[in-house]
Amino acid sequence: MRESTISLAGLSAIVVEPDATPRFSVILLHGYAMTPADLAPFAHSIALPLRFIVPQGPLPATPTGCAWWPLDHESRATALRLGARDLHAEHPAGAAAARAQLVALREALTARYGDQPVALVGFSQGALLACDTVLRETFPVVGLALLSASRISADEWVAFLGRLHTLPVLISHGEHDADLAFSAGEALRDLIATSGAQVTWVPHPGGHTIPIAVWRALRRFLRALT
Repeated sequence: MRESTISLAGLSAIVVEPDATPRFSVILLHGYAMTPADLAPFAHSIALPLRFIVPQGPLPATPTGCAWWPLDHESRATALRLGARDLHAEHPAGAAAARAQLVALREALTARYGDQPVALVGFSQGALLACDTVLRETFPVVGLALLSASRISADEWVAFLGRLHTLPVLISHGEHDADLAFSAGEALRDLIATSGAQVTWVPHPGGHTIPIAVWRALRRFLRALT
């Protein structure tokens, strides 16, 4: 595997690709207060003949790293005093702009590497963006993986669920996630299952993280797509 840093649609992105011709591309979206460098080793470790594109969110995050849209930290802190959250009723400011940025990145990816199948993988805020984009935009994918996620704008998502019909979708969530409630992951799973998607559910005993069990499940998921 070799690594480089490029610019796509105005976003810096780490590209991890095999020496052989990749079977397809995987766009890997980081979470809030993260950077592509946090997930690049994860892409290397998958060790499949795939090209990984790990773009950097366009906004600064607090206390460090980047974001796809801003957070209201005061509201978040207030909500967390009552326990881990379910974001199903939230309509994040900046989500539409983030979706447009991701669509532009997909177009730039095609222009650079050719018209090749794409899988979309997101962690935390990156997973919210991934699901929101596949539902609302023209963004065909061969597979969708949502790691430590929740529904957002659930009242609006329902109208678009048909776009996930028969799509392979992997959803993972930690039973002790202190940020996004485990029940929020279960509700996301149940909602997507109503679409007729091919859902793989991977609960784990950890928190808001990507443990080895999820790494193994994602590797199997991506290998099956090849």
